[in-house]
Amino acid sequence: MVQPAREGPTDWAVADLESRRNDGIALVEFYVVRDSPTFITYKWSSHRRSPSKFTVWFRNVKTQEHYQAKQTVWTGDGRGQLKLSSLRRRTGEYQLVLTEYNNYRNAYAHSSTFVIHNGDF
Repeated sequence: MVQPAREGPTDWAVADLESRRNDGIALVEFYVVRDSPTFITYKWSSHRRSPSKFTVWFRNVKTQEHYQAKQTVWTGDGRGQLKLSSLRRRTGEYQLVLTEYNNYRNAYAHSSTFVIHNGDF
């Protein structure tokens, strides 16, 4: 079960809600919780034709490299939290990307851009 986000300084942005009529996952919102260490809280929506699972990635906006944040997310949960450990102290501008299971080339949704600083690790 996902722990609720802790109180603290938070960056918030409404995610990309581009609709996919016959499949996919919609990223509804996400928060960058600037705590020690920083973590990401996100919510998604799905429908009966959505896949049963998907993968979450951090995409570096400048290099377009993808770092797997969580390999298996079950669609029915609707919310999740992520640590920044997959970034291995790589700072920069990132987007959160929800994709087909283990295939970052088929993105269902992505967030707006957020910045990761040295102090976030």
